[in-house]
Amino acid sequence: MTDDLTHEQRARIAAENEQRRLGYLYEATSTMFGEVLDVSRRLLRVAQLVVPDMGDWCWIDLLEGGQLRRAITHHWNPALLAELAAVRPRRHDASATAGPSRVLETGEHELLVAVTPDPVDAPRSNFRSIVRVALRDSERVIGVISLGFAESNREHTAGDLALVTALAIRAGWAVQAAQQYEVARRAITVREDILAVVAHDLRGPLGTIMLAAELLRPETGSTVVDSIERAGARMERLIADLLDWTSLESGHLSVAIAPVSVSSLLSDATDGFATQAKARDLAFVATGPDRDVEVLCDRSRTFQVIANLVGNAIKFTPKHGRISLRAEIEPTCVRVTVEDEGPGIAVEHLPHIFERYWQAEPGTARRHGIGLGLAIARGIVTAQGGTISVASSPGRGATFSFTLPRA
Repeated sequence: MTDDLTHEQRARIAAENEQRRLGYLYEATSTMFGEVLDVSRRLLRVAQLVVPDMGDWCWIDLLEGGQLRRAITHHWNPALLAELAAVRPRRHDASATAGPSRVLETGEHELLVAVTPDPVDAPRSNFRSIVRVALRDSERVIGVISLGFAESNREHTAGDLALVTALAIRAGWAVQAAQQYEVARRAITVREDILAVVAHDLRGPLGTIMLAAELLRPETGSTVVDSIERAGARMERLIADLLDWTSLESGHLSVAIAPVSVSSLLSDATDGFATQAKARDLAFVATGPDRDVEVLCDRSRTFQVIANLVGNAIKFTPKHGRISLRAEIEPTCVRVTVEDEGPGIAVEHLPHIFERYWQAEPGTARRHGIGLGLAIARGIVTAQGGTISVASSPGRGATFSFTLPRA
């Protein structure tokens, strides 16, 4: 009976310990991935999670350019960290990472006892034990995490080593996510810089072309000049679309929100597109609400959205067709709708219509430009607190609508 009770007690204790271990790993994982996508911040969070429970000291070394670099040194006593900061500059990092380098080469963890202290690792500390575990991402070893017991006079156990190993796996994933984010952020920054330079350099000669076309108009046929001006306007629109989408992706799209009259928006659209529609033998009708209201929006950006939707309707509506632009008052917003009699959009393509660079096969949906116009329109509407949607079916035209908050 005594042996049975002892066995049950041991099983219960083991189960409780395993439950605590799993709970700790869950909380630690949530904390690590809840930290901002910054490598240094996430590494520091890892160190703060394991000190002082699994070590008085924590060191994290990352592999950069084929060599280990000490990225984090953490201790529960800030005074010892300050003392270490005074010692470290007089020594080279190579001595501090000699131990972790062994783990990096073998990929195997290690548990050391009665370790000789090194001032580069920790001043005035006599270590009772140190554990070192490889830090891995989804493909390779990216560093080493080391934990040392010194001042607290504790020693690591096999259970501690298993827990640190499990934690290191999750820490590697968290660090990898932050590294990938930093790479993507740098790539976006480089792309923004390149686009800004290209846009600046292209707009110079493009302006010269447009000016030359204007000067040529009295000397040549208007058809030739019109072709040049249309091509120039198209190039200007493509450049602006690329810059706008880059701003949307980086979260830097500028919108100046102010009260704007709905009737003035419709009037601007009529002035801008009635002539274009007439030139293509299309009927263009703009209808406003019974009474004028104001919406909160960026006037120029909102007109950009209307221009994109109406411009697309003009391009895809056959001759003698009809395009309608209307605004309707709703309880908290104004809904602006553009409806055409074009070829329509296949149902399976509707979920993708506002995606960047997406274009359907010819004959099944709208296809023009580089596929950024509607994505930019959605970004502008969303930035102003509205929503945008589309309804269509093949052969029955398309209806685009977006909302703007009422002032």
